[in-house]
Formats: sequence, C-alpha cells, structure tokens
Amino acid sequence: MSDVTTDGLLPGGNMNAVERDGATVLRVAGPWTPTVHRYLDYLAMAGVSWAPQPVAVEGERERLSFIEGDVPLYPLPDWVWRDSVLRDGARRLRQLHDASIGFALDDAVWQSRTKVPSEVICHNDFAPHNLAFVDGAMVGAIDFDMCSPGPRLWDIAYFATRAVPLTADTPANAPGMDQARRRVALLLAAYGSEATFSDVIRLAVIRLYDLAEISRQKAQELAKPHLNDEADMYERDARFLTGLRD
Repeated sequence: MSDVTTDGLLPGGNMNAVERDGATVLRVAGPWTPTVHRYLDYLAMAGVSWAPQPVAVEGERERLSFIEGDVPLYPLPDWVWRDSVLRDGARRLRQLHDASIGFALDDAVWQSRTKVPSEVICHNDFAPHNLAFVDGAMVGAIDFDMCSPGPRLWDIAYFATRAVPLTADTPANAPGMDQARRRVALLLAAYGSEATFSDVIRLAVIRLYDLAEISRQKAQELAKPHLNDEADMYERDARFLTGLRD
C-alpha cells in the first residue's frame, strides 16, 4: 500500500516519483503545476475536501498534503471489486466534475491535452490505484497532475475500464465480462449519467489508445522502457473492446 506511515519514497508511482515527508508528499513539478495547484485550491473552495491541498512549489518539486488511507496496488485486492466501491467511486467522480465547473482557464497550462467537449476538468487517471480507502470506503483521490479539460464521459469510461473491469485479461479475483453490462449500468446510475454501455465502450477504446501514446512518449522522455509494455497492454485492451463494440 502507498499509505506507509514513515517518510520516504512511496510505492506505486509510475510516471512521477512520490516521496512522503511527514503530513506532506513531494512530487516532481512541471510547467503545469501552478495550474493544477490553482485547480486544487478551487476544488477545496467548491467543497471537495478529499483531494490533496497544495502547499508549495520548491524548486523542481511540488509539495502537497498527504491523503491518509489505503491506496491499492496491482494486483488489486478482492475488496476493490465490490459493487459499493464502484458506486462510491462514481459518486465521487460526479462530485469532482461538478465542482470543477467555473474554474478559470485563462493562462492555464496542462500536462495532458484538452479534449472536446470541455465540459469539466477531467482527472484523467481516476481509477482504484489513485483512490484512497479506509475499511473499503473511499476517502480521497490523488495524482491530479494529469488533469485537463474534457468531457465527463472521458473520465467515466476510463474509471469503467479499471473498476468494472473492461480488459482483455480479467484478473482472477475480479468480476468477469458476463458482469460488465450490469456493473457499467451501476456505475452510470451512481454517477447520474444518461450514457449507454456502447458510449462507455466507444470512449474507453479512444482513451486506451490515447494512454498508450502517452505511455510511449513518457517511456522515451523518462527512460522507463517498462512503460512501453504498459502501452502494449492498453492497445491490447483497446482492440478487445473494439471487438466487443463491433
């Protein structure tokens, strides 16, 4: 778990090394960091109390408040696949999206490309591995550095791929594809979306190909060749969902 109680490098960081320092965490900053910090401040004003709070930018690193809780690592534990986790995550995602409405985009700089329609600020990696839990109940979300404007369904579809799950190789302890339609319907109802199963699959395919492209870029920029393996996995899942859609 990434909720270790001692200071030091936290496990689970894939594209950004994260170090705990008391009640805060340190992460590599970038040109987008001031925008993300402004957004996190905005979320707090809008009533989202379960996102990290920005503390400072210190040279090439940012300092954020530490979110207490269990952040599940892969392979995901059995309790992550409960219907209650899927419902709670969908409700929190709706709260996050609604809270972002009205955020000023003047001079904003994002690490991720913006998408159309830009309805809300998307988290862009809203999945169990970026959520904090206490006794199986969600208490927070982390890793907002990839956020950017986009459609609500962009985040919904990706959350579905990871939490339903919608993948070519279903983990042994996860619900199978025979449960996919029921669980996607549960997710959409909890979020309050009128999207369909087909809508989710269509956007999930696009999202996975986009994530594969980002992973290959980061593999080269960060000299992390294992990200190419992850890109292969995303593309495999995208092809699987394309077949399901067809």
